[in-house]
Amino acid sequence: MTSVTVSPDSTATVDKSRISKTEIKLATVDEMLAEAQTLFDEHYEEIARNKHVMVLKPDEETYRKSEEMGTIFILSARQGDKLIGYSVNFVTNHLHYADLKLAQNDLLFISKEHRGGRVGLKLIKETEKHATSLGCKLMLWHAKESTTLAHMLPRLKYGVQDIIFSKEL
Repeated sequence: MTSVTVSPDSTATVDKSRISKTEIKLATVDEMLAEAQTLFDEHYEEIARNKHVMVLKPDEETYRKSEEMGTIFILSARQGDKLIGYSVNFVTNHLHYADLKLAQNDLLFISKEHRGGRVGLKLIKETEKHATSLGCKLMLWHAKESTTLAHMLPRLKYGVQDIIFSKEL
Protein backbone atom coordinates (compact mmCIF):
# COMPACT_ATOMS: atom_id res chain seq x y z
CA MET A 1 0.00 0.00 0.00
CA THR A 2 1.08 3.53 -0.69
CA SER A 3 1.32 5.89 2.26
CA VAL A 4 0.86 9.58 1.47
CA THR A 5 1.35 12.29 4.05
CA VAL A 6 0.10 15.84 3.43
CA SER A 7 1.64 18.56 5.60
CA PRO A 8 -0.13 21.79 6.73
CA ASP A 9 1.59 23.73 3.92
CA SER A 10 -0.04 21.30 1.36
CA THR A 11 3.15 19.49 0.40
CA ALA A 12 2.79 15.74 -0.01
CA THR A 13 5.31 12.99 0.56
CA VAL A 14 5.00 9.37 -0.50
CA ASP A 15 6.37 6.58 1.66
CA LYS A 16 7.66 4.33 -1.12
CA SER A 17 8.62 1.60 1.32
CA ARG A 18 4.94 0.73 1.52
CA ILE A 19 4.30 0.47 -2.24
CA SER A 20 3.65 -3.12 -3.28
CA LYS A 21 6.05 -4.19 -6.00
CA THR A 22 5.03 -6.76 -8.55
CA GLU A 23 7.22 -9.85 -8.70
CA ILE A 24 7.18 -12.18 -11.68
CA LYS A 25 8.33 -15.71 -10.94
CA LEU A 26 8.07 -19.25 -12.24
CA ALA A 27 5.22 -21.33 -10.85
CA THR A 28 4.24 -24.98 -11.07
CA VAL A 29 0.97 -26.38 -12.39
CA ASP A 30 0.00 -27.54 -8.90
CA GLU A 31 0.74 -24.09 -7.42
CA MET A 32 -1.50 -22.47 -10.00
CA LEU A 33 -4.31 -25.00 -9.64
CA ALA A 34 -4.23 -24.56 -5.86
CA GLU A 35 -4.15 -20.78 -5.88
CA ALA A 36 -5.56 -19.33 -9.08
CA GLN A 37 -9.19 -20.47 -9.21
CA THR A 38 -10.55 -16.98 -8.45
CA LEU A 39 -8.43 -15.51 -11.25
CA PHE A 40 -9.39 -18.36 -13.62
CA ASP A 41 -13.07 -17.59 -12.96
CA GLU A 42 -12.55 -13.84 -13.50
CA HIS A 43 -10.61 -14.54 -16.71
CA TYR A 44 -13.30 -16.91 -18.00
CA GLU A 45 -16.16 -14.53 -17.27
CA GLU A 46 -14.36 -11.66 -18.98
CA ILE A 47 -13.25 -13.26 -22.23
CA ALA A 48 -14.85 -16.65 -22.89
CA ARG A 49 -17.32 -16.75 -25.73
CA ASN A 50 -19.72 -19.62 -26.36
CA LYS A 51 -19.92 -20.34 -22.61
CA HIS A 52 -22.54 -23.05 -23.02
CA VAL A 53 -20.07 -25.21 -24.99
CA MET A 54 -16.83 -23.86 -23.50
CA VAL A 55 -17.29 -24.81 -19.86
CA LEU A 56 -14.27 -23.95 -17.71
CA LYS A 57 -12.66 -27.25 -16.71
CA PRO A 58 -8.86 -27.27 -17.03
CA ASP A 59 -7.41 -30.63 -18.10
CA GLU A 60 -5.21 -30.92 -15.01
CA GLU A 61 -3.69 -34.24 -16.06
CA THR A 62 -2.52 -32.87 -19.43
CA TYR A 63 -1.08 -29.75 -17.79
CA ARG A 64 0.83 -31.93 -15.30
CA LYS A 65 2.12 -34.24 -18.06
CA SER A 66 3.27 -31.18 -20.03
CA GLU A 67 5.15 -30.01 -16.96
CA GLU A 68 6.80 -33.44 -16.54
CA MET A 69 7.88 -33.33 -20.21
CA GLY A 70 9.21 -29.78 -19.89
CA THR A 71 6.82 -28.43 -22.53
CA ILE A 72 5.07 -25.85 -20.38
CA PHE A 73 6.16 -22.90 -18.28
CA ILE A 74 4.07 -20.70 -16.06
CA LEU A 75 4.93 -17.26 -14.77
CA SER A 76 2.97 -15.82 -11.88
CA ALA A 77 2.61 -12.12 -11.14
CA ARG A 78 2.45 -11.38 -7.42
CA GLN A 79 2.19 -8.42 -5.13
CA GLY A 80 3.40 -9.70 -1.81
CA ASP A 81 1.76 -13.08 -1.30
CA LYS A 82 -1.20 -12.24 -3.55
CA LEU A 83 -1.42 -13.78 -7.03
CA ILE A 84 -2.58 -11.03 -9.41
CA GLY A 85 -1.88 -12.59 -12.82
CA TYR A 86 -0.32 -15.35 -14.86
CA SER A 87 1.21 -16.30 -18.19
CA VAL A 88 0.91 -19.97 -19.19
CA ASN A 89 2.95 -21.08 -22.22
CA PHE A 90 3.63 -24.24 -24.18
CA VAL A 91 7.06 -24.88 -25.68
CA THR A 92 7.41 -27.10 -28.72
CA ASN A 93 9.03 -27.49 -32.09
CA HIS A 94 6.77 -26.34 -34.91
CA LEU A 95 5.16 -29.26 -36.76
CA HIS A 96 5.82 -27.72 -40.19
CA TYR A 97 9.27 -26.31 -39.39
CA ALA A 98 10.84 -29.00 -37.22
CA ASP A 99 13.97 -26.97 -36.42
CA LEU A 100 11.92 -24.04 -35.09
CA LYS A 101 11.41 -24.09 -31.34
CA LEU A 102 8.61 -21.78 -30.24
CA ALA A 103 6.56 -20.73 -27.25
CA GLN A 104 2.78 -20.50 -27.63
CA ASN A 105 0.98 -18.50 -24.97
CA ASP A 106 -2.05 -20.40 -23.65
CA LEU A 107 -3.25 -17.94 -21.01
CA LEU A 108 -2.35 -14.37 -20.11
CA PHE A 109 -4.30 -12.55 -17.43
CA ILE A 110 -3.98 -9.71 -14.94
CA SER A 111 -6.81 -9.13 -12.47
CA LYS A 112 -8.86 -6.03 -13.33
CA GLU A 113 -7.91 -4.23 -10.13
CA HIS A 114 -4.20 -4.45 -11.07
CA ARG A 115 -4.45 -3.21 -14.65
CA GLY A 116 -3.58 0.22 -15.89
CA GLY A 117 0.06 0.13 -14.86
CA ARG A 118 2.88 -1.84 -16.40
CA VAL A 119 2.20 -5.25 -14.85
CA GLY A 120 0.91 -6.76 -18.11
CA LEU A 121 3.86 -5.43 -20.08
CA LYS A 122 6.26 -6.74 -17.45
CA LEU A 123 4.62 -10.18 -17.60
CA ILE A 124 4.87 -10.23 -21.42
CA LYS A 125 8.54 -9.20 -21.34
CA GLU A 126 9.38 -11.83 -18.70
CA THR A 127 7.54 -14.45 -20.76
CA GLU A 128 9.65 -13.53 -23.80
CA LYS A 129 12.82 -13.62 -21.71
CA HIS A 130 12.08 -17.07 -20.28
CA ALA A 131 11.07 -18.46 -23.70
CA THR A 132 14.37 -17.18 -25.12
CA SER A 133 16.28 -18.84 -22.26
CA LEU A 134 14.65 -22.15 -23.29
CA GLY A 135 15.93 -21.73 -26.85
CA CYS A 136 12.69 -20.50 -28.43
CA LYS A 137 13.10 -18.45 -31.61
CA LEU A 138 9.42 -17.48 -31.99
CA MET A 139 6.79 -16.33 -29.49
CA LEU A 140 3.10 -16.68 -30.34
CA TRP A 141 0.23 -14.88 -28.58
CA HIS A 142 -3.49 -15.03 -29.24
CA ALA A 143 -5.68 -12.07 -28.38
CA LYS A 144 -9.37 -11.32 -28.53
CA GLU A 145 -10.29 -8.54 -30.96
CA SER A 146 -10.27 -4.99 -29.62
CA THR A 147 -8.58 -5.88 -26.33
CA THR A 148 -5.66 -4.08 -24.74
CA LEU A 149 -3.45 -7.04 -25.67
CA ALA A 150 -4.53 -6.90 -29.34
CA HIS A 151 -3.56 -3.21 -29.42
CA MET A 152 -0.33 -3.70 -27.46
CA LEU A 153 1.26 -6.55 -29.41
CA PRO A 154 1.87 -4.60 -32.67
CA ARG A 155 3.60 -1.88 -30.61
CA LEU A 156 5.87 -4.64 -29.27
CA LYS A 157 6.81 -5.55 -32.87
CA TYR A 158 4.47 -8.56 -33.16
CA GLY A 159 2.83 -9.25 -36.50
CA VAL A 160 -0.27 -11.25 -37.37
CA GLN A 161 0.55 -14.89 -38.21
CA ASP A 162 -2.97 -16.31 -38.46
CA ILE A 163 -6.51 -15.28 -37.71
CA ILE A 164 -8.58 -17.89 -35.89
CA PHE A 165 -12.31 -18.11 -36.53
CA SER A 166 -14.72 -20.25 -34.55
CA LYS A 167 -18.21 -21.63 -35.11
CA GLU A 168 -20.33 -23.79 -32.87
CA LEU A 169 -21.26 -27.12 -34.42
